[in-house]
Amino acid sequence: MSDSESNVLAILLIAAVIFLIPTIIAFLRRHPNRWVIFLLNTFLGATGIIWFGCLIWACKAIHITESRLGTNGGESGLNLTANDVRRVRLEHGIPNPPPSPQISTEERLNRLERLKKLRDDGAIDPEQFQRMRDAIVGTD
Repeated sequence: MSDSESNVLAILLIAAVIFLIPTIIAFLRRHPNRWVIFLLNTFLGATGIIWFGCLIWACKAIHITESRLGTNGGESGLNLTANDVRRVRLEHGIPNPPPSPQISTEERLNRLERLKKLRDDGAIDPEQFQRMRDAIVGTD
């Protein structure tokens, strides 16, 4: 190998290392999105803008908690730049359904008439009729 070929090879090696700086930083820092940074840097990094974005993303501080139940995320806590699978727990249990609005006697009569018409037409069976009628009459 001649000197000119070895110089070209050395320049290409240095250029490749410079090109992969965002990926190297992401892997050294064990960034949660290091593989995404690697793919973007490798395939779209030549655009320059993507390379610079990958560099910023790789250098961005990521908080990794010691607890398995903890959340991993950025300094702001918004978790915009980290893979964050968070367990959700209910604080107050299942909420009670909102109270049904008060209906007037006239409205109840209208509902009962429609219900009777449905039963007479054969749209509902007597068991359904009884259950729906009890629901209408039982509301206060």
